[in-house]
Order: sequence, then C-alpha cells, then structure tokens
Amino acid sequence: MGNIWVSSWQLSDWVGKLDIVILLFLSIYSWYIMFYKFFYLRSVERKNNIMKDIITYGKKIIVIKCPLFFVLKECKRTIDKKGDIKEEEIEKMIFIESNKLKTDLSFLATIISIAPFLGLLGTVWGLLMAFNNIAATGSASASVISSGVAEALITTFYGLLVAIPAAFGYNYFQDKTEKIKIDMFNITGDIIDYLKRKNE
Repeated sequence: MGNIWVSSWQLSDWVGKLDIVILLFLSIYSWYIMFYKFFYLRSVERKNNIMKDIITYGKKIIVIKCPLFFVLKECKRTIDKKGDIKEEEIEKMIFIESNKLKTDLSFLATIISIAPFLGLLGTVWGLLMAFNNIAATGSASASVISSGVAEALITTFYGLLVAIPAAFGYNYFQDKTEKIKIDMFNITGDIIDYLKRKNE
C-alpha cells in the first residue's frame, strides 16, 4: 500500500496535495478529539458515580470536579440565597452542566460534513486534470490520464477515511453524554432529599 500513497501524492498537482494535507490535518484533529473525549468522559462517569454515592448515603461532600459536584455546589448557592430550591431548578442546572460535556463535538460534526466534500473537490479537480491532459495531447492513454485519475481517487478515499471514523466517534460520544445526563436526572429527588437533610 505504501507505493500507492507515494505514487498518488507524486502524481497529484498542488491543488490535490493541498486537499490531501487539509484532510490529513482534519483526520489528526478528529482523532485527537475522540481520544480526549473518551478518557475525559470516562473520568466524568467515574467521578459522578462517587458523587452519587455521597448523595445516596448522605455523606459529606468532597471536592470532585465533575458535573454532579458543580450541580450540588450551585444548588447550595441557590439555597443560601433563596432558602430553598425547586426540582425544576435542579433539572435546569443538570441540563446546563451536561451540555458542557458536548464541547468539541460540534467540531467532529463539522469534520463529518466537510471531509467528504473536500474529497469530492479533489475528485472533480482530478477528473478535470485528466480531461485537460486528453485535450492537450489528443491521447487517452493511461500515461496521459493517470495523474488526474490517481488524484481523483486518492482524495475521495481520504475524504471517506476522515469522515467515517469521525461519524462513529460523534454518535458514540453523543450517546455517552446523553447517558450521563439521564443518570443525573434520575437522582434529582435524591439531591433534594440530601440538601434538605444537610440544611435541617
């Protein structure tokens, strides 16, 4: 496969090479986001579970930087200010904190949308090159059209190679953040009971 990558790069003109470089950058960035999100959300889940145990068993709050901790912190601030807190207010706080977990997923969505079009751009440009070479030489031999066709195919492949993993990652992390949000919503009643016991 190494020869295919090298020869396709060598046969591409500056437009094709620029297209490939952009797609390569998008690929690296999308994989960075996916690796970061995987370990980050796993940490959030673990820390949230610790906070759930604290809430369920009425233990003393410890500082653990996770969405559930920040919800409790905001709840306490509201109670100190107003004297009480409603379930709807807690749900709103959970919604805000869970939405923060979706940071960077919009970049993945953008990459999913852009990458195939960049691949298509390279495809169209490569075919234009091939037809231009035919018109210039009056020949449709493989040697005449090979550079344009190679550019057309390789950029299409790169576009799909970038978009497909990003699409899987995006859907996976959307489901993961939604699960964390639902888990927090499910203990809204426990949060209210916990705060009441601590303020009695």
